[in-house]
Amino acid sequence: RYLVESGLYYTIIHPGGLKDTPGGVEEFILDVDDALLQRKPRSISRADVAQLAVAALSVADQNNVSFDCITTAAAAAEEEDSSSTTPKSAEEVLEDFLKLGKTANYKL
Repeated sequence: RYLVESGLYYTIIHPGGLKDTPGGVEEFILDVDDALLQRKPRSISRADVAQLAVAALSVADQNNVSFDCITTAAAAAEEEDSSSTTPKSAEEVLEDFLKLGKTANYKL
């Protein structure tokens, strides 16, 4: 909350349960305000979190954003969006998410 009120630009990443598995294999799912708690499993590889953090340095430049993130098997993601056969990169997913204008609500 203090960072949000500081006036500094920020990107806050709230990862699901962390896994020690290779990154770039599963599809990123981003949302806000615990909406991802309804999904099972709710995990993400440490490598995928690192990819999102690096993507935020260039893609989220001067955007104040906070989001939850997990990944899901590519087959499950294809059911939701059949136009994609390979997982999108962290940069692509973050760009798409930023266009939605969503961010976590830190108001008490």
